[in-house]
Amino acid sequence: MAWLRARRLAAARGIALRPLLMRDTDRDLTSVVVVRHDSPHRNVTDLKGTTVAVGALDSPLATLIPLSHLNGLGLRPHADFRVARHDVGVGLHGDHVGGERDAVRALLAGRVDAACLLDADHLLFGREGTVPVGATRVLTQTARYDHCLLVAGETAPPDTTDRLASLLLSMSYADPDARRLLDLEGMTAWCPARTDGYAALDLAVRESGFYDAEGSVTAQEYRP
Repeated sequence: MAWLRARRLAAARGIALRPLLMRDTDRDLTSVVVVRHDSPHRNVTDLKGTTVAVGALDSPLATLIPLSHLNGLGLRPHADFRVARHDVGVGLHGDHVGGERDAVRALLAGRVDAACLLDADHLLFGREGTVPVGATRVLTQTARYDHCLLVAGETAPPDTTDRLASLLLSMSYADPDARRLLDLEGMTAWCPARTDGYAALDLAVRESGFYDAEGSVTAQEYRP
């Protein structure tokens, strides 16, 4: 979300941005829409007329991308199904799993018919016991997308940013000192930046009207 907004803000002002790096864990994520294991819903079309739980309003992982995914499959959010939002950590761009936990808890309690969340968090919730083994099944899964970028503005000296990128790329998980820092970021390596993994989120932002073309937040209920 920050990258898409920064790109819009910069373009509106004639400013160039230079993506530098990303974490290995920022690549090739997917989101899932899950139902209870005993749910009668077998296909995405079965969700018509139901209630689908999502995460926070500004969560790409648990709200924007999965809702856009359902829309692409012919189910219009708020028209063909109700959306039950769980606004935990609004303003963090989805970097808070609290909303996803609440969404899946609502599913398990029978208050909603399906829940949207990051695939990796679905697995995490299973390991930590939030979702009992076999309690849910995946109804549909999004295509892969990317999550975060480290970006330099045009006033950042290229020799300095290149040096920073070189130092970060040289960090090895085999180095005990570097490993402590990499673990704090939930990663094992830095990777060169790429921007082609943001198409799904860009589409979701446009469909939802979250930002306008100049980067202003236009989501009506956004309260960070």
